[in-house]
Amino acid sequence: MDLTAAKSWATSAEKMNHGSALVAYQTALKFLDQHVTLLSSSSRHFGVVSMATSSLAVDAFSCGIRHGALTTAVELVEQGRAVFWTHLARFRTTLDELSMARHTGAALAEEFKHLSFRLRNAFDQSTEDQSPQIRQLSSCCAGVTSHGKFIKGCPVHVPIDLTQAEVSELSSEFRSLSEQFGCSDQQNKLAGILRKLWHDIVEPVVQTLRVLNVRPGSRIWWCPTAEFTLLPLHAAGPYERNRDNLSQIYISSYTPTLATLVHARRSVSQYASTQYFVAIGQGNPDRGKELRCVAPELDAIAQRLVPIVSSFTSLQDSLATVQGALDALNHNQWLHLACHGMPNRTQPFESSFTMRDGPLMIKDIIRSNWQNPEFAFLSACHTTVGDKKSPDESIHLAAAMQFSGFRSVVGSMWSVDDEVAQEVVSTFYDNLVDKSGKLDCTRAAVALHKAVKKLRRNNVPLEQQIVFVHIGV
Repeated sequence: MDLTAAKSWATSAEKMNHGSALVAYQTALKFLDQHVTLLSSSSRHFGVVSMATSSLAVDAFSCGIRHGALTTAVELVEQGRAVFWTHLARFRTTLDELSMARHTGAALAEEFKHLSFRLRNAFDQSTEDQSPQIRQLSSCCAGVTSHGKFIKGCPVHVPIDLTQAEVSELSSEFRSLSEQFGCSDQQNKLAGILRKLWHDIVEPVVQTLRVLNVRPGSRIWWCPTAEFTLLPLHAAGPYERNRDNLSQIYISSYTPTLATLVHARRSVSQYASTQYFVAIGQGNPDRGKELRCVAPELDAIAQRLVPIVSSFTSLQDSLATVQGALDALNHNQWLHLACHGMPNRTQPFESSFTMRDGPLMIKDIIRSNWQNPEFAFLSACHTTVGDKKSPDESIHLAAAMQFSGFRSVVGSMWSVDDEVAQEVVSTFYDNLVDKSGKLDCTRAAVALHKAVKKLRRNNVPLEQQIVFVHIGV
């Protein structure tokens, strides 16, 4: 009731141009957080969360911009996005963070370790099915790890001359086009969309970065909202001779939320000196098309990494089962997964990787208890495709990996050609190794950038040059 009343307050204040609108949004987002905490961590409640959030975050952001409160605007949109993942991520908070977090932290630390795994394992239970201890942990931990102010410096507002209807139209046009990739030559239409992205959205941002003296070759992070999440901002450009596209100016990464990126930067593993790598390949699933390049892809990775990592495990064909993959990830911090990716736009928690015996779903990933994961390369199709009705919630395979603790993830925005994936992977791992001969997950964005640059020289179709994206540190 409190959330509904606060949202009505915000709506009325906006209509009347009342000065309390921003406070109303702040109140609504506070109640939203409490509302989500009272729900179970269940995909059955995802619809409830989606309805509760709706456009609340971006409306709050817009209000903050209009009031000239840029920092508050960023904090509000952050608080109202990916709320389902944020709720689940609280139960992966490190014990060190808990122990230092207010007076309740130390008391919760011991109980946390025992119960947090039980809570993740209870994913998809109703609230009534969960034990009183788990429900209590959910409420207490929400207070301990609540949203904080982490914005440093002053945000800069870059006006974009584009209406919401125009963004929706562009997003819809691109989604329709992407479904035809691989079936027909759509190069000219794709280039046209990427030019529009450049002219209307990305070029103004690049011009501002130049004014701020952000040097060419620097890394930048995109944190898109609403239907912007469906657009390949990293690939925007004029696509004309003697003019640089974005990829020739900066190295792009994505992050579903700013808090996720901040957490990933802080989470330096105490086990960094030992590197355990698992490569999982399923090229012959019981159902689905054979992937002939999976075996040579894994062979190339093994040849490059076996001499430098502490341990290298390869699971292929009959060994690449759902349980085999989950067991391997309990003992390895580095993952390469080559298989079919199956997005589910209407039931996003059932999006999956195809293993020999069935689907490895987002649900399974959420229930996992992986220790100190570092990096995942998802060499599969559609791994960043989420729920079409709630794009701000980022319920897709790549996000599931990141919110499960992986600091750095490479995923795909649409269908990946088997041979292109093999070519990208070979070059990628050559560049993921640092000067000391160790794998470094913070080099992933640059490594992908160099691998894609090589594709451009080999005249690979445009949609395959830009299909892979980097998420995280």
